[in-house]
Amino acid sequence: MATYRAFRLDDNGEIKTGVWVTAQSDAQALAQAAELCEDGAPVVEVWRGERLVDEIECEDGEA
Repeated sequence: MATYRAFRLDDNGEIKTGVWVTAQSDAQALAQAAELCEDGAPVVEVWRGERLVDEIECEDGEA
């Protein structure tokens, strides 16, 4: 299992909140982080250490 950090960003690209995610793969971490879109974040970034795994753009209906 690997540890990731998911950051909810606001409309200005500033970090609103961050949560730890534990997953077996990047794909699993991204799936878990996508659930943060429901909390009103327009973008969620997922990091593993210093590596940006991906940036999730939340749909308008979820942000």
